Amino acid sequence: MLTQTHWTRKPLSKACITGLAATLFFSTSAPVQAELAADWQETAMRFAAKEKWPGAQRQRNLTLLHAAMFDAANAVDGTYHAFAYNGPKDPTADRSAAVTQAALTVMQALMPEQSADLAATAQDAFASVSDAMALDSGIKLGKAAAQAVLDLREADGADFSSDFTPGPKDVGIYQPTSERPMVAPKIRKMQPFALTSAKQFDVPPPPQLNSLQFQRDLAEVAILGGAASQADPELIAIAKLHAGSGSGAWNQIARDSSRACELPLVEEARTLALLNIALTDALIAGFNAKYTYQLWRPETAIAALGNGYENPQMDAMDDWASLVAAPMHPEYPCQHCTSGSAAQQVMEAVFGADEFTFSFEGKDGYSRNYQTFAQFAEEESESRVIGGVHYRRSNTVGDMLGYQIGNHISSEFLTPVNAVLNSESSAATDCAGILSTKLSQ
Repeated sequence: MLTQTHWTRKPLSKACITGLAATLFFSTSAPVQAELAADWQETAMRFAAKEKWPGAQRQRNLTLLHAAMFDAANAVDGTYHAFAYNGPKDPTADRSAAVTQAALTVMQALMPEQSADLAATAQDAFASVSDAMALDSGIKLGKAAAQAVLDLREADGADFSSDFTPGPKDVGIYQPTSERPMVAPKIRKMQPFALTSAKQFDVPPPPQLNSLQFQRDLAEVAILGGAASQADPELIAIAKLHAGSGSGAWNQIARDSSRACELPLVEEARTLALLNIALTDALIAGFNAKYTYQLWRPETAIAALGNGYENPQMDAMDDWASLVAAPMHPEYPCQHCTSGSAAQQVMEAVFGADEFTFSFEGKDGYSRNYQTFAQFAEEESESRVIGGVHYRRSNTVGDMLGYQIGNHISSEFLTPVNAVLNSESSAATDCAGILSTKLSQ
């Protein structure tokens, strides 16, 4: 059940920042923070918009970027197990230079036509390093780390084409809901970043159409998610707030949380790398199930009432439309739920599962406050039923799939080399406690 929180209508801003980052200041004994990983993500997003990358391509390439930046930051002293780089550590290297060069190497490989502009962006960061030897060592380390990641993923089977042949127009079978291109029907064949395969955590088939589960779910979404039947302003706002990219929302939350806590560079890089590895593998696993089962969307099922499909709980509903537009991929399971639950596990592994107050500002100018990452993930999941694009069972299955993926990745990948975390690597959890204490005062 959704908790009641206050909505505010705010002017659109150029940067989305959390209430914590905007209102709190506290001292820390950690080293000076760079925020380079977050800055490079935002740079990559701007360039990706110019390139008009589809969402799945953007997500895969962000993961390459963050894996390379983490391996470069970590290779200075080797606090954590690396993602791909197995070369020697270099304590003499400047960490920020290593991260900058890793980002530059990956981005230039992904978009060579933007090479000059990317190099100019990197030069500003290089210019801030006063030690010439440390700069040179950092650049060499960054190149090596980035190349290790690129080599590892060179033949990963990434295919972002939208070619798709729908199944027969029978009851229960997915049919495209608009003329827009299909979303990543072949991404399920890409090698995951951390999972052994897209089916490592497989999901059961969707409910039978004549089952009480499906009948109830369809009747629920017809009322809660109808453009004409849903009149609650808060629920409408929730549906619209979460209608955009779930991966984009979680990356925004992670950037803001890292900045609010002023994480050391290696911790910031690790947080964003873990998150995007989880988001990409959740996408692969979720889409594997989607395109395997190809379950129809609610609007297709409702349109079929009395026209080939019967639901004893419902009468025909002419001209029914969902509150938000259905994404262009099959319904089962809910991808926002899968990605959101995976992201929640990563964020809780880094910042803790207790109170961590933050805000999220959507593209429509609505800002909503949250007390925990779990609260955001729960609302994100619920929004898909309210939006009229998912059934309740699809949400439940997506939540569980994401939980398994996020828990596995956060506990098995980029883990500390030593059993006991050093003082820097515990900074994120410590920060969560400090911020929550300050908010309660």
